[in-house]
Amino acid sequence: MEYEISYLPIRPDSLKTNTTVGCDIYLLTRTMAEVRFVLYCKRDAVFDEAKKEMLVVQKIKSLFIKKEEQPAFFDYLENNFQHIVSDTNIPSDERTKIVHRAATNLVKDLFADPSTGNIERIKAFAHNMVDYVIEDSKAAESLLKIAVHEYDSYTHAVNVVAIGTLFGQKLGLGPKGLKGLCAGILLHDVGKTKISTDILNKKGKLTEGEFGIVKKHPELGVEILEETGIEFKEELIITLQHHENDDGSGYPYGLKKDEIHPCGKIARILDVYDALTANRSYRDAVRPFDALKEMKYGMLNCFDIDLFKKFICFFGPYDLREKKGKSDRLQN
Repeated sequence: MEYEISYLPIRPDSLKTNTTVGCDIYLLTRTMAEVRFVLYCKRDAVFDEAKKEMLVVQKIKSLFIKKEEQPAFFDYLENNFQHIVSDTNIPSDERTKIVHRAATNLVKDLFADPSTGNIERIKAFAHNMVDYVIEDSKAAESLLKIAVHEYDSYTHAVNVVAIGTLFGQKLGLGPKGLKGLCAGILLHDVGKTKISTDILNKKGKLTEGEFGIVKKHPELGVEILEETGIEFKEELIITLQHHENDDGSGYPYGLKKDEIHPCGKIARILDVYDALTANRSYRDAVRPFDALKEMKYGMLNCFDIDLFKKFICFFGPYDLREKKGKSDRLQN
């Protein structure tokens, strides 16, 4: 029904008692004659224990918000991250979806306004996400499942962060290194906010001059991060080195082999994977297996070969299970 399209369902479990949500919350009521959305909790009212208990007693599984108020609700989820991920009443898959949606909103805000406040939000989310992945292996698996099967352009940056964080964990990075890696991946393209969208969204091949402008985004990104202050060196390294190639053909400095930091090497693999599997103005997305194949047979000069083989092994159990044996052939 048309009027239902303007409302979105949310889980009651995602609401923390004794907080104000910041957007109006509705109940869905049905009678023989009509379906109505009834205001349950005003945006500035406290969601208290009595309201929560009523939902439990009535066995209400879904509440609703207006579609246009979704960003405000995502802000609420972000601010109550620890409550959501630690609530065992929420199934692991559902917790992961909530985290994923909140993170997507955060990335949108960053690229709309790369201010100090939004960069600090990115860092806080990176720290929380790493703790979440380390503490809950089931959550980590469901996060990766979302990442390899969802192709919406708005969520793709978050998907690549999920993949990168879990890949870093597989490589043996500790909590501090993972937090720097996660934040760095989220921030690595922030320099593009200083480049004209006419160039970034151009359909067709860029001119030499236009490509020269695009190639400045790693250094522009470092300028933005240095203006806001940094905690982990990985944030700067990833932002600066995610286009450096193993054979020295990359930019901005033409680094090669061991001149590239390990986090820079990881970021290069993830950046190419991102470019291939996301919908872009100049090409349609490809499936993950096809992306890995293209990376091996057309772009292997870009990557540390041993690291790339580990990336393929990492993906095997999640994305290539229906293509038994193909991941093994990619490694050889």
